[in-house]
Amino acid sequence: MKWLLPLMFGALAALVEAAAIEDGWGRDLRIEGRPERIAALAPHLAESLFALGMGERVVAAVSFTDYPPAARQVPRVGDAFALSWESLTALRPDLILAWGGALTPERLARLEGFGVPVYVSEPRSLPEVERELRVLAEAFGGDVGVAEAFGQRMAALSSGSGERTLRVLPLISGSPLLTLSRDHFVDDLLARCGAVNPFAAAAGPVVRLSSERLLRSDLDLILNLSSTPLPEALHLPRGVPVADLDPDLFVRPGPRVMEGAEALCELLGKSR
Repeated sequence: MKWLLPLMFGALAALVEAAAIEDGWGRDLRIEGRPERIAALAPHLAESLFALGMGERVVAAVSFTDYPPAARQVPRVGDAFALSWESLTALRPDLILAWGGALTPERLARLEGFGVPVYVSEPRSLPEVERELRVLAEAFGGDVGVAEAFGQRMAALSSGSGERTLRVLPLISGSPLLTLSRDHFVDDLLARCGAVNPFAAAAGPVVRLSSERLLRSDLDLILNLSSTPLPEALHLPRGVPVADLDPDLFVRPGPRVMEGAEALCELLGKSR
């Protein structure tokens, strides 16, 4: 019977190592053991894994994955919206992290066809970013202290419970004109910094504006969150200043979004 003991202990160890988690879509996943070959199919997911001390386990990334610098060396498998299935197959991931904003039911089904867990990420607020960092760290063997530090910095921000007086328009593109609604986590950043998003109630996370609607908008500030200056030919409401902020700190819901939130609160504090 002694020969059974190693098998029993091995089975118990496997049960201990298994983790049951809930992803950003509320889907229950069971992770067996510690993933060693992770595909991060969005730039913010690669950033999060590297920040949590799991960068050396990332074997696949997508276009625009450029932070930290070490992430630029990870093999590419297309972009978040158009994957190279052959390249992903060749890299043999044992865990796939995907961005919900780029998924269709068909694409998700094809990812699940790899036979490994697929974690869907789609945080829409700072608390959800913190939760995701904590889930990834606890389930996959990362540094939970990163999530704890994120939470502490979030608590230090203004809660946004006071009166909001500044009407701030976040533009993620000047051509075409694209802004964000309350379904995007930038709206949470604005609220925590005491600002009103004038198009928060619009349908969908990304909202297309016409030049005429922009000109009619009652605004105190325009945030340019695109990667380029706004077009010179673009007509803006008279007297409304434009602030250019690093878009990577706002459109990527990873650990660096807290830097964006702090910069935004400082900027809006000076604008009052």
